[in-house]
Amino acid sequence: MSTEEAIKKLETSNQGLKVILEHLNEQLSDIRLDPRLEGLVDDLENLFYAYLKTWIKSNSDVIEILKKDSQ
Repeated sequence: MSTEEAIKKLETSNQGLKVILEHLNEQLSDIRLDPRLEGLVDDLENLFYAYLKTWIKSNSDVIEILKKDSQ
């Protein structure tokens, strides 16, 4: 895989992760309806949010490194 291909795949991954992040609350709405999970869903949402943000940042850092190395 070339550097350009790797950068493109990481950028595509970030786009998908951002879409998931934007709709995280909607994706957890069914779980929120379960009274047995009351209070837990907020913690899950915070965990998923932090995980997705970290993943996006890691991808962005790698993209930056690859772009620097390819110049």
